[in-house]
Amino acid sequence: MIELTQFKTASLLVKLGNAVTYFRNKKMESIDLTSVQSDAFIDIIRNPGITASQMKDHIQLSQSTVAGLIARLESKHLISKTVDDRDARKVFLNPTQQGLLLEETLKEIAFETQQVLVNGMNESEQAEFARLLEIALNNLNRARSN
Repeated sequence: MIELTQFKTASLLVKLGNAVTYFRNKKMESIDLTSVQSDAFIDIIRNPGITASQMKDHIQLSQSTVAGLIARLESKHLISKTVDDRDARKVFLNPTQQGLLLEETLKEIAFETQQVLVNGMNESEQAEFARLLEIALNNLNRARSN
């Protein structure tokens, strides 16, 4: 039988993920975005001309979820879609000028989230925390693709 203490780390990670999402959602209320919408939008800012399929791979969400995110970002006039001249099935996503005005705010929210998250850790602990999170994320991504 599995004891509760054997999955304490997994439980803490779920709670951490929920807390980070809640914090980011609260911070983004003023710009009318959710944390997942901002993740999708930031991916478009960093990769102008990206396709929905590429975004799906980057932010690791389902195609239907990405389609919904794109629709919401477009309805908020933060992104525009351009159809490929050679293949009408291929649509490129780009930030609009209005969308680019939010970039600095999104960076500030990301920085504030990180500062709150690592509060009380010294630089060495922060680096180790980031290193361990990256290992854990890579492990889950590998397991996900199997």
